[in-house]
Amino acid sequence: MANRLRLKRRVSGNAGAPATLLNGEVAVNEVDGVVWYGKGLGQDGNATSVIAIGGDGVFATKSYVTSAVAAVDVSSQLANYLTTANAATTYLTISSASSTYLTQSSASSTYAPLASPTFTGMPASVTPAAGDNSTKIATTAFVSAAVSSLVNGAPEALNTLAELASALNSDASFSTTISTTIGGKLAKASNLSDLTDAATARTNLGLGSMSQQSSSNVNITGGSIDNLVIDSGSF
Repeated sequence: MANRLRLKRRVSGNAGAPATLLNGEVAVNEVDGVVWYGKGLGQDGNATSVIAIGGDGVFATKSYVTSAVAAVDVSSQLANYLTTANAATTYLTISSASSTYLTQSSASSTYAPLASPTFTGMPASVTPAAGDNSTKIATTAFVSAAVSSLVNGAPEALNTLAELASALNSDASFSTTISTTIGGKLAKASNLSDLTDAATARTNLGLGSMSQQSSSNVNITGGSIDNLVIDSGSF
């Protein structure tokens, strides 16, 4: 029985599998072009299952695959996953994707890697809000606004660090220096009472002893007085 060839054939009628087949029996249904095989030994020699093993209905032909691929609208499918219509219509169309973007050489030479990319040309980005202190990309507009805020209308001669340093005589201890200098000056409100050496100051000013006499009791010794007018007043 194991060496007996069993083969059935249907040329008209219904498509599909035979109702029953013996174990190991083969049937060809020419209505749909499918070859069926009886598998498993059941009651009375009948197969426990009937499976398709070949034919037009089992294996996809070249024409079937070609028509199936042509029926898929790749552009519209990609547009469902991309964030902008521009990307779907410009960069990932069927023609451009297959001819330009999806080759190994163009991918490595045209696109930057996701990790630590190096951009060329003039890449653009969204400008963060003023004062943003995050890891967002700082655009030229953001940097320009930050610098303008730092300068804040300072005069042209004092709007750079080099100019400020020059104005301070490049003195890293300018605050101490200027405080020491001011501390050595006379206080305006003291009216010269804070002179540490009044005698030397009078000498330096060319003032003699008369500068120390009271206006109501002047003592003159020696010397001469020219063109003196003495007026005792009226009564």
